[in-house]
Amino acid sequence: MEVKSKNYDDYVDVRNDGKIVMYRRPHLKNPKWNVRLKIPNHKGYVIRSTKTSDYNEGKRFSEDLYYELEGKVRRGEVLKSPSFDKVILEFIKDCDVIYRNKTKQYVEGNIQICKSHLVPFYDKTPIDEITEDTMENFISHQFREHNFSNVTVRHHQTVMGKVLQYSRRKGYIKDVPPIPKPKMVINSRSDFSKDEWRTLYEYMRGWVKHKNSRISRQRFYTQHFILILGNSGIRCGTECRSLKWSDISTTKDMLGDERVVITVKGKTDRRDVICNSGIENYFKRLYEFRTEELGHPPPSSECVLVNPNGKPILSYKGSFNSLLDEVNLSFDDEGKRRTPYSLRHTYITMRLMEGVNIYQLSSNVGTSVEMIESYYGHLRNRDPKVVSEVTKNSFIKEQKSSKVDFIKN
Repeated sequence: MEVKSKNYDDYVDVRNDGKIVMYRRPHLKNPKWNVRLKIPNHKGYVIRSTKTSDYNEGKRFSEDLYYELEGKVRRGEVLKSPSFDKVILEFIKDCDVIYRNKTKQYVEGNIQICKSHLVPFYDKTPIDEITEDTMENFISHQFREHNFSNVTVRHHQTVMGKVLQYSRRKGYIKDVPPIPKPKMVINSRSDFSKDEWRTLYEYMRGWVKHKNSRISRQRFYTQHFILILGNSGIRCGTECRSLKWSDISTTKDMLGDERVVITVKGKTDRRDVICNSGIENYFKRLYEFRTEELGHPPPSSECVLVNPNGKPILSYKGSFNSLLDEVNLSFDDEGKRRTPYSLRHTYITMRLMEGVNIYQLSSNVGTSVEMIESYYGHLRNRDPKVVSEVTKNSFIKEQKSSKVDFIKN
């Protein structure tokens, strides 16, 4: 029913109940029909443009929209999705619950990703208008404007997935769209071979002796940093820096032999790390050194690897690099420079070469089986158990010893 209005040239109450009202603004050459909807159990009006000047088309659009929105309200969904930046504000407030099993550092890192990368790109975009295609554009933007690695962009997309899952729980979106991620580029990790590892730790026995006490102390702690990481596989960042004396305990293996256990705060949670036999000697030497330095035993709350003032040593990069230069181990066979992280890779490599169960190793080093398979899986082919399995003969015949004699040393 057409109704007169001083503000509009055309004003039509489609159902005569005020729930679907169409109107056109005056003084325009080819005015489009707009619609004002009053949805039951929803405060205020929903106003949209029908994007057509044809009345019948506009009416069809208006009625379809009304029933779509009315159904949303009945299902408890939100009619007008908030903008992305507003969702992020809510998301950040609830991060302690969303990431309740994660470390403070991990949570803060994800919040920073939201603020520095997701919000600047998506900004005022309604959360329900973010599609797989929109996220593909974000990936292209990350590569083009910031030259980020695949791993970094994948992490950003993981955080985006959390935001969208949160939005679905809040009723802002009906479904989480597929979240595209760039393909993981697998690069081999630099480590030390058994012979190189032996060369390194044997050389350090003389390297730590220096007439300058300050340099001698620095080298002593670098030596033990290397030995501990190479025999535990813990990460050289927070896991190592925050390790306290109170985090060190022992357990027993099946034969009753004691093994050192260190409790670390990893990327995602606290975990117990079972260390190689012999690592207890390195902790003992550090404890005795610090006791002599202080004149009394270090408090249990003090970090293991510390400066004379008791503050954690933040970096070993300089002394580590100069040590590797001296023993000509700075680069691996592929020309990649080794870093302190190579110590963790060495631990994982050696454990795999010795046939340690990959699932147990995954738990010990705090990374997924998938990551170990991706980066180190090729090493398992040399495991004697695997060699026996893939070369066994299905034919029944007399077993004879064989020798590979065509490979010359």
